[in-house]
Amino acid sequence: PAAGGSITFPDDYPNSVKHFLLIGSLGCVVGAVVALYFNLNRPKASVVHSLLFLIGAIGAMGYYAMWTGLGAVYKTTDATPRVIFWARYLTQLVTQPMLLIVLSFVAKFDTPTMVSIVAENVLLVMAGYLGSTTIAPVKYLWWMTSVFFTVLVSYQLLPTAKEQHAVYKNAVYATIVCLAIFNFLWLMGSEGSASLGLSQEVGLYVIVDVIFKSGLGLYLLFNYDAVCDGEDQEVSSQQYV
Repeated sequence: PAAGGSITFPDDYPNSVKHFLLIGSLGCVVGAVVALYFNLNRPKASVVHSLLFLIGAIGAMGYYAMWTGLGAVYKTTDATPRVIFWARYLTQLVTQPMLLIVLSFVAKFDTPTMVSIVAENVLLVMAGYLGSTTIAPVKYLWWMTSVFFTVLVSYQLLPTAKEQHAVYKNAVYATIVCLAIFNFLWLMGSEGSASLGLSQEVGLYVIVDVIFKSGLGLYLLFNYDAVCDGEDQEVSSQQYV
């Protein structure tokens, strides 16, 4: 984690931040519970449903860690002391590739495309984390690296939306928009220029992240059979063998 001390309440961040983090955890719990319910009530368990459950569960655990102060550090090496949520990057590192794998199953990506998009997403998250541990101007180079990989992921995702179901197209557009907003919030938040107050940054991030993890997940769950034409996920997975 970034250099600094332990987080204590309420000195290092106000109750509004704690409330947003708790809302984020509960929002992810909702997504996880619904995905689990849908999966358990299917004739056969689905890889997509299982992944969406894990995304919600991991997101809820990450927000709970941040809410308790476990997933955050007080960075004192920057121009001004600021709170850095390292648990945010840990959850992103696991859940974002999972969501991209979900999209790859729905759209039946070929293996090279899936591996490339997932690997680039891992690199964009890692670059964001490394930037959060350093100071200017180095941290902005890491941010630009993260933006570069975000563009690569978007560039490869957009062509897959052609001639696909409208639900999948909307999911791709939402994914690209959310990734772009995450980069913007990094730049304006504690990791970057700190132009946004901590409550503003956390509130905006939670809204976008819950939409990304739970909102997009529920959207795909409710429309899964229509998008996949009732095909069992086991059939779709054969192309990765």
